[in-house]
Amino acid sequence: MTQSNLKEVSVASNLYKQPLVVLDPDVEDIQPVKSIRTYRPTPWTLINRVLDIVDSTTGGRAGQVQRFFSFVFIGGMASLVNLGVLYVVYYHVNMPVSSHIHYVTAFLLASEISILANFIPNDYFTFRYLPGHKRSWTARCLRYHMTSASGTLLTFLINFALSYGLHISPVLAQVAALIIVLFYNFTLHHLFTYRHVKTAAAH
Repeated sequence: MTQSNLKEVSVASNLYKQPLVVLDPDVEDIQPVKSIRTYRPTPWTLINRVLDIVDSTTGGRAGQVQRFFSFVFIGGMASLVNLGVLYVVYYHVNMPVSSHIHYVTAFLLASEISILANFIPNDYFTFRYLPGHKRSWTARCLRYHMTSASGTLLTFLINFALSYGLHISPVLAQVAALIIVLFYNFTLHHLFTYRHVKTAAAH
């Protein structure tokens, strides 16, 4: 072997000593890193797959979608409670007052009962993992009532306008008002009720 050939072999061997160019045939293909879930997994595989798709297509908003559907479901149950109380009190409970006061009484009673029917399960399931849940139960309940009170006022204005302005049945007017205020309440609960708790600045 000539000296030139020896130099070529030496250069080649030095190249193979570099760790960055050595390939290990035993190393398996690197698996892609799984994205972090923004939602809380459910006991149902199909729903989790749907939420995974929502996460990937919306850039990580599956948690918001999950909370919205939970809020809608619980709100739907509470709306049935609201309508039931309104119907019973307005149509089957006799009061020695005018029809307007009778209606307002039935409306306010139905609203308060439905607020509690909304808050208790939503506080435990829907908004449980939001930063504002660190507040005390009393504080959360009070803020929930404040948010719902504004929603109730809006519901009343819509209901009153439909009932006495367009002469729609109070129950049907209540259905329309509750659907509109649903989106209002969901947004405000994120912005106010369960907003992150501000910590006092360190002295």
